[in-house]
Amino acid sequence: MRIAPAALAGRLQKGLDNAYLLFGAEPLLVEESAEAIRSAARDQGVEEILRYTAGVDLDWKQILSVGQALSLFAAKRLLEIRLPTGRPGDTGAEVLLEFLNDTDSTDHLVVILGKVDKAIQSSKWFKAMESQSTAVEARAVTAQQLPAWIRERLRAEGIKATPGAIDRLAYCSEGNLLFAAQEISKLPLLLDGAELDENALDALVSDQARFSVFALVDAALAGKTAEAVRMLHGLQREGSEAILVNWALAREVRSLYPMSLEIAKGADRKSVLQRYRVWRSRVACISAALGRLNPDDFRELLQQLAQSDQVLKGQCQAPGGVWAELERVILMLCGINVLQRKDAINY
Repeated sequence: MRIAPAALAGRLQKGLDNAYLLFGAEPLLVEESAEAIRSAARDQGVEEILRYTAGVDLDWKQILSVGQALSLFAAKRLLEIRLPTGRPGDTGAEVLLEFLNDTDSTDHLVVILGKVDKAIQSSKWFKAMESQSTAVEARAVTAQQLPAWIRERLRAEGIKATPGAIDRLAYCSEGNLLFAAQEISKLPLLLDGAELDENALDALVSDQARFSVFALVDAALAGKTAEAVRMLHGLQREGSEAILVNWALAREVRSLYPMSLEIAKGADRKSVLQRYRVWRSRVACISAALGRLNPDDFRELLQQLAQSDQVLKGQCQAPGGVWAELERVILMLCGINVLQRKDAINY
């Protein structure tokens, strides 16, 4: 039976299944599922948890002997086997199938994988595990699903949050559930029962480089030149990674460019923002940038970002280094004309 991670807790309340198969594209949800099974196992009388990793400390023949060697009191055990490559090999596959067919075993099995391709899912051992165990698939959380995931996570922590705060946290953590989960776990103590809104979120996580970088991007989009440049210099002084700043700016410009093309062709700006699913908390700054810059401006920005990327990679040099290149991006994004580069990269 294949279920989502959210359904695992309810199933564990009914008792431990003989075997579990954990896999998927979201490492955080896979690991949390494994921890939930361990916790339930302890609560339900499992006295020993044995953990192995293929390629590190896993001997499949030893696993067989462990499974066959019952203690004097037939103590329950949980065998956790992690397969980093997603492939157990011929011997491993035989051991897993033998375990599934052993109806007398008092042990429970957990097999942990990461993201698996169709070839692995089509293998005999995987199909047997899926059909004879509880298979938990941690699918990737999309940008559209992320706010709802964060909302549920906050609710589980007893935190009431405004839609704007949820959107902002989703924007800053997009593509990284672990980051979002870590930040949310800190909030109960920091908020002390207060509601989480955008201002509170920015104040509470002001020391986080990732949030500071996205705050910088938003300031530049809003055209707040002095504030954006000051924030950029602050990140540089604090030792922040220039590659994170460049990535955040490039991601933003790449998403704005097609929007500006549509608006230049006569599309309504509000409908464009809706179609591109711009977070509510960012509508004002995105709209300001689209009103200030045209497609040619965004093409120049992409050229400048390509230049800063090459400086980052050491493929070329520039006066002032990569931070000077990033300052050029900030000024251009704020609508400030900078001198045209003779060595500009065609995009």
